[in-house]
Amino acid sequence: MRKLGSISSKWQFYAFLILMQFLMIPYTAKNFSFDNIGGIIITTLSNSYHLKLGNYNIFFQLLSLVMLGSLFIFRNRMRLIFNIYVTLSYIFYAFIQNIANTEHYGLSIVTVNVMMFLLVAYVWFKEIFRHKNDYSFPEFKWEYSWMIPLSAFAYYCPVNSSGDFDFNPVLFFTKNSSTAFCLMTPLFLTIMTFNIPRINIITYRITAIIGIIIGIYNMGAFFNPNTVNMGILHIPLLSISLFCCILSYNTERKYKYARHM
Repeated sequence: MRKLGSISSKWQFYAFLILMQFLMIPYTAKNFSFDNIGGIIITTLSNSYHLKLGNYNIFFQLLSLVMLGSLFIFRNRMRLIFNIYVTLSYIFYAFIQNIANTEHYGLSIVTVNVMMFLLVAYVWFKEIFRHKNDYSFPEFKWEYSWMIPLSAFAYYCPVNSSGDFDFNPVLFFTKNSSTAFCLMTPLFLTIMTFNIPRINIITYRITAIIGIIIGIYNMGAFFNPNTVNMGILHIPLLSISLFCCILSYNTERKYKYARHM
């Protein structure tokens, strides 16, 4: 983990992530074409297993509420369970959001997304054993208060099946926001931010970096009049991830300097 922390501070790490976007091409069981990689990715994401959870959505939504509520009530007594929950969530996101089975392509996989999501799962898995994240929420940090409505907006996911905004609270339990990387990552990062500096800064940074990449991809929704609302829904992911990434370096630099004083 320490080695990953050192690597993530170098420009080569970012170059490697950018290179991944071009080298890790999607997989299809049939009808693969280099000229249609973008179409394969869109088809896979729009037909992923994530969108077929159906009646299971209410279970995942309730589970997320229980986990979040328990964390704020019991705080560090929930640390191990919460870290396990987040780790398993990212593994789940990797496979259900980026794999589909369609008539045209058969089994298709957005390989680069799977690998990036699993990288986030890995750093959270390491945190299970390191216990660096402190969830005691010692004091309210007003400078980070803007993150709360943004992350809550993403988690609530007030967009109906037609792509229109709908704030009916009942719809929350039929949605699948708790099984979506884009909608839960702002919430996880916000929780960690309110416990700075007593957090695993590497877990924080890697989660934020991958959030930035996925957030940038989703800004493409603004170029289609029919998906503008989905673009708005992903603003929290990009803005919070970018802020947290910068904050991770500032925090690390600040406390390294303090230790050498």
